[in-house]
Amino acid sequence: MFDILIIILCILLPSLRYISYCYFSFTIFIIIFLLILTLSLMKINYKSKIIIIIIILLYFKNTLSTIAKTIIYIYKAINIDKLENRKDDTELRDIVNKIYYPYIIIRKDFKKLPKEPSIIVCNYCNDRVENLACILIPKNMAIIARDGLKNKLHRLIKWPIYTKKNSNYEHTKKEILKHLREGRSIFSYVTQYTYYGYPNYNFKVRKGLFNIAKELNIPITLVAIDYIDIKNHVIKKQNFGITIGDTFKIDDIDNDVYKSKIFFRNTLKEFKKNKYNF
Repeated sequence: MFDILIIILCILLPSLRYISYCYFSFTIFIIIFLLILTLSLMKINYKSKIIIIIIILLYFKNTLSTIAKTIIYIYKAINIDKLENRKDDTELRDIVNKIYYPYIIIRKDFKKLPKEPSIIVCNYCNDRVENLACILIPKNMAIIARDGLKNKLHRLIKWPIYTKKNSNYEHTKKEILKHLREGRSIFSYVTQYTYYGYPNYNFKVRKGLFNIAKELNIPITLVAIDYIDIKNHVIKKQNFGITIGDTFKIDDIDNDVYKSKIFFRNTLKEFKKNKYNF
């Protein structure tokens, strides 16, 4: 009876839609471990056990490989030269490229990336592997992050700007201005959270950074980052796009926010359409 319950648990959990493959990586490891443990305890032929275990590992191999490489990334990243000695994120970008390879083929289009500092606004990325893509943008950037991530990010990001849920607007603006004056761009997600994979395309775009950009007379740069297509926690070989959109000064906030939403929506649809066009 215990064996049956464990098998049912192992079959059901990986298919739950909202279990993200990296935020819940330990869940996946535990599920696979339980399944393998159950098989090893069951009274079936030894060779059959080995064959079934190999099939399970092969089924999840891309996902397990990506999770393992992400863990290695964190370990390597926190052991890179001290932040104060790091000139740029070249080494971090190299590590991120290795995490994606070979299952996720990065299609980058940085031609429109401005030379001068700007406030870079991006659609929200759900998962840690998707979030890593921002490091591939070849700019020195201060990255806006929630205060709750401080202990996780302070060894990875040289110039974080931490904000709380009800962050002080003037404090955030002051931090942004400081980094802009020192020649750095600002990076932040501006669309609402999407629970898993591609969002419905009616997502909202938050106006806060657009207000700050207008007050500081600093241009906004649009960036769209793709989503990783995952089915039952299996990562198939796929394209993953990063596209730089227009850079513009804010004139009419509502109109510019709407223009940004259209860019995110159309670019994400294009990413999705070309996901498996190799």
